[in-house]
Amino acid sequence: PANGTKMGSHADSAKEIRKHVSIPVVTVGRITEPWIAEELIANGTCDAIFAGRANLCDPEFANKTLEGRVEDIRPCIGCLKCLNGIMFGKRVACSVNPSFELENEDNVPLAEEKKNILVVGAGPAGMEAAFVAKKRGHNVVVVEKEEEAGGLLRAASVPIAKQDLTKVVKFLKRRLESVGVNIKYGVEVTKELLETEYKDYEVVLSVGATPIFLDKFAGFKQTLIADDVLMGRSFPGRKIVIIGGGSVGCELADYLAPMVNDLAPRNRDITVIEAAPALMMRDAGAGRSSLVKRMMSKGINMITNATLTEVSETTITYVVNNETKVITDADTLIFAVGYRPNTKLVSALDELGMKYHLVGDAEKVGSLKEAIFTGYEVARKL
Repeated sequence: PANGTKMGSHADSAKEIRKHVSIPVVTVGRITEPWIAEELIANGTCDAIFAGRANLCDPEFANKTLEGRVEDIRPCIGCLKCLNGIMFGKRVACSVNPSFELENEDNVPLAEEKKNILVVGAGPAGMEAAFVAKKRGHNVVVVEKEEEAGGLLRAASVPIAKQDLTKVVKFLKRRLESVGVNIKYGVEVTKELLETEYKDYEVVLSVGATPIFLDKFAGFKQTLIADDVLMGRSFPGRKIVIIGGGSVGCELADYLAPMVNDLAPRNRDITVIEAAPALMMRDAGAGRSSLVKRMMSKGINMITNATLTEVSETTITYVVNNETKVITDADTLIFAVGYRPNTKLVSALDELGMKYHLVGDAEKVGSLKEAIFTGYEVARKL
């Protein structure tokens, strides 16, 4: 089942089958936390459970449960990267467990030379790098300019069916605390700070990426960025046009649309304009399918093979199938057209001659899996 599916998704079927057979009944489906497994067995729904992806994500799932260390279990987010990879001929892998694909669980040897390591940014890549570096024996400091950890995961966890991402942030933070690494919040690393307080440090740059803002089309009366809407920093109207039909644009549309398409006068009217032949072309599997079906059921207007050509204060013009279309009644234009790596500190580090490593979106904009994996790999070689 896709992310957002209820835990114990097949439990009702198992309960009914158990009424009619005399052999043990086992159920499966999004059983990713010990409490749901215990509840299903205790209330007579089944005799046992199978937990597949939860054990791929954390091979110590059962042992940690037995020892009462439930909060130390690495959380499966139901993203289906493990299954999707196999479907496309790749090795089975996990977004949250970077060592799984390498089959080297806990194979993080102590470093021959102990170093001072500064991790700039407490997103998933930075927190993964900080933990592995500390585990290798380095002195690690994590500095985050915001007042909370998580980076872009904070915005990514807002849309429907994405709340499990908050568990990843919580897990990564707790793991750092368990090895004595504290995060300094509300501190922006500058060139001056690097050449004074952190002059003897090797730097892991995990400052993420910044949303792309299309200045050329910024003349509309209310022009917003998808992340600002998800984080509650900006508030759209009721007649919304979203530029970009990738995962962020589609998740935002799903989030803003009415739960039920009942044609109520106060419902939001949402249009998604995408240049590619289809929505979310970089995504596959049950998660994409569920999201697009929800969008269709909510009456979201989805336009593909379309090119934005002109924006005035009151109109949005695009071309589709060689025909020019003009939207005249929108009140909000939202950009969801991707991200660019944040390279703000790179020139300062070069000028100071400091050794540094780019991880996560700061190196190349990608998925959660890629962010955590790069943090893990860089720290494993420090």
